[in-house]
Amino acid sequence: MSCKDIETTLGEFISPSKELDATMSNTKYTPRGYQEYILSQLESMQGHNTLLELDCGLGKRFITHQLVAERYPDLRIIIVVHSSSSLAETVDYLKSEYGGLEDDLGELSSRVPSGRRAYVVRESRVLVATPQVLANMVDKDSSLFGDIDVLLINEVDTLVRRSGGRTALVFPWPKLLSFFRDKWIIGMSGTLRDDHAVFGTEQMEIREELATLRRFIPDSELISMEDLYDTDIEDYLEPTFLTVKRVENRQIRSISLVLDELISNTRNEIINELADSDNLSLVEGDARRIHMMIERLPISDDLKGRYTGLLLLRKYVYAMPPTQFMKMFYNPYLKHYFNVSDLRKALPEISPKVSYVVSIAEHHGKTLILTSYLEMVDQIVEALEHAGIRAERITGQTRDKGEILRAFREEDDLGALVLSPVGERDLDIPQADVMVVCDAINTTKTMYQKFKRTRGGLVVLLAYSGTSEERKVSRLMDRILNRYPWSTSVMKTDSDSLWKQ
Repeated sequence: MSCKDIETTLGEFISPSKELDATMSNTKYTPRGYQEYILSQLESMQGHNTLLELDCGLGKRFITHQLVAERYPDLRIIIVVHSSSSLAETVDYLKSEYGGLEDDLGELSSRVPSGRRAYVVRESRVLVATPQVLANMVDKDSSLFGDIDVLLINEVDTLVRRSGGRTALVFPWPKLLSFFRDKWIIGMSGTLRDDHAVFGTEQMEIREELATLRRFIPDSELISMEDLYDTDIEDYLEPTFLTVKRVENRQIRSISLVLDELISNTRNEIINELADSDNLSLVEGDARRIHMMIERLPISDDLKGRYTGLLLLRKYVYAMPPTQFMKMFYNPYLKHYFNVSDLRKALPEISPKVSYVVSIAEHHGKTLILTSYLEMVDQIVEALEHAGIRAERITGQTRDKGEILRAFREEDDLGALVLSPVGERDLDIPQADVMVVCDAINTTKTMYQKFKRTRGGLVVLLAYSGTSEERKVSRLMDRILNRYPWSTSVMKTDSDSLWKQ
């Protein structure tokens, strides 16, 4: 498939969704069919706890506005969002996008002086709050919330602790859900299909996050994406096409193979030590359980540290520039297996993945690049600019994030935007023509949410050929296709068709 063919194919899917932006800005906008179905279902369940799964870009904020302004204009409602930036965007949306809430709306966040917060609670019918500030207010004066009717939780999946801890929920949600247990709780999420680790006194259970949410939000009904298949939802789905670019580098592959063997040998030592102490049942021979439970396992500190360190080092090799990850090879243990001097001579200063990023950006329009480490962000931006492609970066250190996003969306000559994990948080950038993911993680939902930041289109995952990273990416794509079949598909291409004419 040629680059032109791909652009034509993607255009057939992407063009209609881009036109929706104008529709969404119309203040007289009426619910789409699937949105009307959701609102009707919520009305029929009034007073019964509900969990709503609605994929990215399908209008969870619009549903929220319809509930608080149109369907239930007399109820007192708290909308809980997971971060200050999401709170600011939600407040702006509810005030300006459709209106009708200016006099009713208040916020509980770090932006509001603590001395004014009680007044905001008393005077506002609809409150937008962050969890910690809301919990502090409940502790300070719980009587303020006695007449609240609805607790509407945005991104309800973020309540679930991924692993570890004494509780399955992140702080302060055990307290909040207990306090508001007699209210109508509505939880919304883009997806409710992941699992997480729940630790008991000695044992670990891998449980579906939906099961955990239903334990803490009792008697809750579920509206899932499958429930919407009989509506018009397919008219508004924005398909994401996934493809893998295998990065060839003999030195990285050789390092990876040695690290794979060291990790496997250390894992076997862990299993043997557990078997000797009659504790093998703790992990059930599952490598994933070993990784999740490593700090709790009754094994030597040397084994714990070595196993964790090797896993981290392999991640660095795949995701960092060689000049950075080589610093970790001076460990006395690793010197038995690697000639550090020879490695330094053989490895390039620039990550082999960077040239692939540049090649993809040269043959596409606006390119969004996701990478895990700041050193890679810097190398990629420098390489893009050296190739004549104007590039910007957004990281946790970026202060003018809004201005950079505006420029990327509106200025034709700004061809690439490089994001770190902190920088990409809470961002949606449908203006990108292609997304390049420099390194993937194992958490399926997190990667899916990353892919959806462009609201559909082409996603290219980079992976070193012949390594465990390539196998990890293959497994990740299989899981995503299985869990999110409505909006993802794999694009099979020959090795060069996406970035060479």
